[in-house]
Amino acid sequence: MSYLRGATDDPLLDVTFGQLLDDTAARWPDREAYVFKKTGSRVTFADIQLKATRLAAGLKAIGTARGDVVAWLFGHRPEWIYLYFAVAKLGAIAMPLMQDRVGRNVDIMMYFLNKTRVKVLIMGDDEGTNPTDGRTPFLFTLFPEIKTADPGKLKIERLPTLTSIVVLEDRATGIGAYTMEEVQSLGSDEMLLAEVRMLQPQLSCHDTFMLVFTSGSTGQPKCVELSTYALHNNIRFIGKAIGMPKEGTALYQYFSFRFAVIYPFTAGCTLIVPASMSAPAVEIMEIIQEERCKAIGVLYLKQCHDLFHDPRLGEYDLSSLDRVLVTGNVTPKSLVHHAAKVLPNAKMFVGYGGTEFMFVASTAAEHMVAEGKGFTVGKLLQHAEMKIVDKDCQVVPLGNEGEVYVRAYSLFNRYRGDEEKTSKAMTTDGWYKTGDIGVLDKEGVLKLVGRISDVIIRNSFNMHPTIVELPLSKHPKVQDVRVVGVPDPASVEEICACVILKKGQTADSQEMMKFCAEIEMVPREKPGYFLFMDEFPMTLTRRKVDRKKLRLIAMEKLGLKEVV
Repeated sequence: MSYLRGATDDPLLDVTFGQLLDDTAARWPDREAYVFKKTGSRVTFADIQLKATRLAAGLKAIGTARGDVVAWLFGHRPEWIYLYFAVAKLGAIAMPLMQDRVGRNVDIMMYFLNKTRVKVLIMGDDEGTNPTDGRTPFLFTLFPEIKTADPGKLKIERLPTLTSIVVLEDRATGIGAYTMEEVQSLGSDEMLLAEVRMLQPQLSCHDTFMLVFTSGSTGQPKCVELSTYALHNNIRFIGKAIGMPKEGTALYQYFSFRFAVIYPFTAGCTLIVPASMSAPAVEIMEIIQEERCKAIGVLYLKQCHDLFHDPRLGEYDLSSLDRVLVTGNVTPKSLVHHAAKVLPNAKMFVGYGGTEFMFVASTAAEHMVAEGKGFTVGKLLQHAEMKIVDKDCQVVPLGNEGEVYVRAYSLFNRYRGDEEKTSKAMTTDGWYKTGDIGVLDKEGVLKLVGRISDVIIRNSFNMHPTIVELPLSKHPKVQDVRVVGVPDPASVEEICACVILKKGQTADSQEMMKFCAEIEMVPREKPGYFLFMDEFPMTLTRRKVDRKKLRLIAMEKLGLKEVV
């Protein structure tokens, strides 16, 4: 039957991030933990311990207590690390916001802040690279009343829980906010420092430590509560599964940083943080060459494709690179083969996970089976369970499709403020319903087929988009393809293939139909429509194609309306 339980050889660890920081700083005080390429900062474990502890005391001085939500919005600066561990040392809750998601959207920002009942907000400049010099335009757009307020005496009716704002400036601004320098100075008080130290034994690694929002692909983004216990152990096990270096350097992308931030504490390596929020291929290659990086993570599919197909690839010395972690989508076999050809020493790994359960499976990409109806995403990691169930929640036989359920230490605590959604997502005996359709084979390898919410109903058949997307992606002119169901009065839904062509290529529906005939595509899987686009709409996180919006765009282009 389709049930698996991971090994339990390596025990789970009960440790808070405050303890982890203190222990690691004692072990490797002078070892570099992070390198920030934009600022040129090279931060040691001792640096982090000193500044995070002082910052924790400073946050305590402005009223931050255990369980309070501390949010921040800025980019690639060492203060990101100091805040992460300072919040942990207070037993507060961290909410690192991603600039590529929030941008300057006031509605999204206010939704996030109100949903989480944030108490302290730290903001920097747009790129997080230079002192703001008194210019925080987005902050003033959010809260115009801050210009006339006094620090620590904020009263914002639209966000009544917010009591303090901190800006990343090196001098006083005359507005109703503290500077980071002021907070750090407040944290030099010996009594406050002693209180922070005394607090550490009272904290629990099972309490909520970090808030993360889902992509919003199925509606309004949900706020996921994650514990230190889940984060710490999951990073340990995925690091071991892919072989993160125990010393040396690894490059990590900004959007995965809030999870990967503790790799130096679990694997022993130094994390290199790119200057750009989403580093282009040339920047990644420059960093690998300069810092002699042994690993890259986490790359989403398009970044991975762009890197391995970059025409300048041969101009850089990338011989140090021996592993690449790819996630966020299934990885085509053609890309795996191409990567092996252009960088034969670099082993590619794919990982399967989600915001609510993080990573639960991983495998070397060379072991993938990218044929048939699914894509291999890996074998189960330690201390995790997985089963494939039918619509009646019964475990299906091996090789049969069903919904993927997972149960593990890495599961989220709850959806913050959404008890009803939490109960719908979980079974009474602790299984999380992923919404993914998958198949387990006799080797214990998971193949993903699609999402339950993406199923296309054509006549009497239920069809997953990947069944159609896989063969169409093999067309030599196709760069990317997504399939959606559009309304059809005769067959419930008709298949519409939305295609992005490779640069400089042209094609039409007739050519694509001919291709379907040439590869002998099953008639019920042949698209009734082909649309050619320059790009696909993305979810708020910019990491997934928003199929709901894509369907609406397709309907508009085709002049279709919902069948009543």
